[in-house]
Amino acid sequence: FMSVMTLSSCIQESHTENELITIPMTDQHSFSGRPVLFYNVENLFDTKDDPRTDDDEFTPFGYKEWDETRYKEKLGRIETVMSYLDELPALIGLVEIENRTVLEDLCKTGKMASLDYGIVHFDSPDRRGIDCALLYDRAIFHVDESTKYPVKLEDNPNYLTRDILYVKGTFSGNVAAHIFVNHWSSRREGQLETEHKRIAAAKILREKVDAIQQNDPKANIIILGDFNDHPTDKSLEKILRAKESGYESHGDLINLLYDEHVLGKGTSVHEREWSVIDQIIVSQPLYDGSSGLGMENRDAVIMREEALIYTYPDGGQKPSSSYGGKKYYGGFSDHLPVYIILK
Repeated sequence: FMSVMTLSSCIQESHTENELITIPMTDQHSFSGRPVLFYNVENLFDTKDDPRTDDDEFTPFGYKEWDETRYKEKLGRIETVMSYLDELPALIGLVEIENRTVLEDLCKTGKMASLDYGIVHFDSPDRRGIDCALLYDRAIFHVDESTKYPVKLEDNPNYLTRDILYVKGTFSGNVAAHIFVNHWSSRREGQLETEHKRIAAAKILREKVDAIQQNDPKANIIILGDFNDHPTDKSLEKILRAKESGYESHGDLINLLYDEHVLGKGTSVHEREWSVIDQIIVSQPLYDGSSGLGMENRDAVIMREEALIYTYPDGGQKPSSSYGGKKYYGGFSDHLPVYIILK
């Protein structure tokens, strides 16, 4: 009782999107053994029409007939994913969320409400209004700085997509970390036709990573995202310099899902083929555990709980999604979550 009272009385956070004010947590809470999870939740929209965005399909009168019942089912599905873990995540990177309201509702759902989750979120210029966000357990993580980095195309000033979310913070024990949450442009119009968009995002992200590493070569960096590219594609391996575990040079990043890609595993399915497009990428000091922060087994995990998978009559599989076009399936997401366990 005393520890709860102390925590609740010592932490304050503003609810504006551009200003975050916190008072550091006490050091009595350990982050060791706690997951850091990333999840593309497949269109977590509220039921209200936002006149600023193209969200009409996710309203009660839209063609997907998105109502309060389906919205609450969706929140419950996401909370169930968190419950599959031995402990609730210390950090949760989310993409395809509409606004701060859906994040607040999620934090009040089921077991999620048992922790005091803080929210970092900014509205992005995406046409449909979907954004990136970070939830964090305020008992073990203190946000020092947060901002968003827009992704621009030099030859197309009207191009609009999700911003890259950046959070600088401190774990209990005064362990600093830099977190990026990404949702890069899709391949809907073809891989080659859209590759330049993801390369543009990779260049911006690499520029920010370079600035951090120049200031602190031992920086703990965690990059979460749906990159819509494979670990071996140019944007990730060449531009971002996210390598497999045997990194080549100082400043290279480690893609913890590289091996899963090579082995033919996946987080999403397109035309019956699995691919690893949801990834967790870390800096060398974090991978080596040499700067106060590490992870179990030096690896990331693709969550493959049975409930998250739909199996076709012929035995083929895919993530159990909420929708297939207009048809409502009531599943979890068309992506699988990925996570690491901190130590």
